[in-house]
Amino acid sequence: MDAPLYSVVIPVFNEEGNVELLTERVLTAMERIGAPFELLYVDDGSRDKTPDLLERMARRDHRVKVVRFTRNYGQEAAVEALYLNAQGRFLIQMDGDLQHPPEEIIKLIAKKDEGYDVVYGVREQRKDAFYRVAASRAMQWTMRNMMEIELPDDVSTFRLMSAPIARLVAALPERRKFFSALIVWSGARIGTVKVTHASRAAGKTKYNLTKLLNHTFDLVVGFSSKPLRYIGVMGVLFASVGFALGLWTIGKKVLFNHGIMGWPSLFATVTVLSGAQLVALSVIGEYIARIYVQSQGRPLYNIGKRLNFGRYELTPTPQPNDELFRASLQPNPRSWNDVA
Repeated sequence: MDAPLYSVVIPVFNEEGNVELLTERVLTAMERIGAPFELLYVDDGSRDKTPDLLERMARRDHRVKVVRFTRNYGQEAAVEALYLNAQGRFLIQMDGDLQHPPEEIIKLIAKKDEGYDVVYGVREQRKDAFYRVAASRAMQWTMRNMMEIELPDDVSTFRLMSAPIARLVAALPERRKFFSALIVWSGARIGTVKVTHASRAAGKTKYNLTKLLNHTFDLVVGFSSKPLRYIGVMGVLFASVGFALGLWTIGKKVLFNHGIMGWPSLFATVTVLSGAQLVALSVIGEYIARIYVQSQGRPLYNIGKRLNFGRYELTPTPQPNDELFRASLQPNPRSWNDVA
């Protein structure tokens, strides 16, 4: 079999209602393109029928490959596993909910042929809930204007990238990665092309508002030290206001013999200052926690099973530092090759 030119890479978590139709549409779209390809799934510890469906499809079609985690490690870990295990010269990343129509892949490829390392699909008439669109726009505005982190307009996970760029950002040493920002950091030539956007085909989104906010916070802390500077600015402002109020109070007493009044306002001031101190401590603690996690050096994920990679890839050589493979969870080599 020819080495794949394209690797369509998709992280999935509890997508039993989507993976069969998604696989069918991706295979059909890629067959029309006519180049050698593979379809690689990373199952991020699904607890529904997704693993069984993926294994069934892998047995039916050798172009469908599966990496299955032992538990849920999160989307960023799944994406890193996709980048490290894909074998194509170009990677086409999609979500597993069919909001990225596979038929639009051809647009990404056509734009890539203009000389770009990375091509993002910019969504037309986005079908997400209002709060997701608003949160996404707010995050991008914050990144550009406050943190000076450049991101493409309406950045999404529907993208094509060259394999060297994907492996470069996957091999970076930090434990919490925001890949869209890392791709910009890499200096890759980035292009965009408009693509259609569909509603989720089945199931519920795994990204609620809390996860979106956590994702934004990870990006801010992971790519900028400016929050620490803002804490310093906030401290100077509070100190200046407090000093001015102190002078004003002393002046009133000396010049007009006014007693010190306003216990409610004093209580409110103390409360605000205490809250600001806790916020500052939390942000500083987040940076310290990331240093602690980084120093542990644990693998980001633990692979329980690979399908359709062949006997020689039961344990990758060399094995990435972020990847742990539990051979104790594998069948014997003879039964493994039944699905390889």
